[in-house]
Amino acid sequence: MLRIHELKDNIVFHQHDGRWLRTNVVRDYFKAVCKRANLPVLSPHALRHSHAVHLLEAGANIKYVSERLGHASVKITADTYLHVTKKIEDDALALYERYVQK
Repeated sequence: MLRIHELKDNIVFHQHDGRWLRTNVVRDYFKAVCKRANLPVLSPHALRHSHAVHLLEAGANIKYVSERLGHASVKITADTYLHVTKKIEDDALALYERYVQK
């Protein structure tokens, strides 16, 4: 069983005593911050998606990303986050180009 200080270290949005913040509190605060910064209003979950895609674009192992996100399988991670971005496509083509030029 995790102790409060251990739990607090693994939670992004928490109260001073380590307990979870309610989802609606986080969502409302995030919405206000987006508006103040003149950014599109997104859900905090959008940060998770961006983080996962950035890790994959950077070349992180999909097994690592899957475990980091707490997915039950790599397939869930791949189906959700491994869409072909322009960077992933460009990197794959560059790898292939280097391979065939050997």
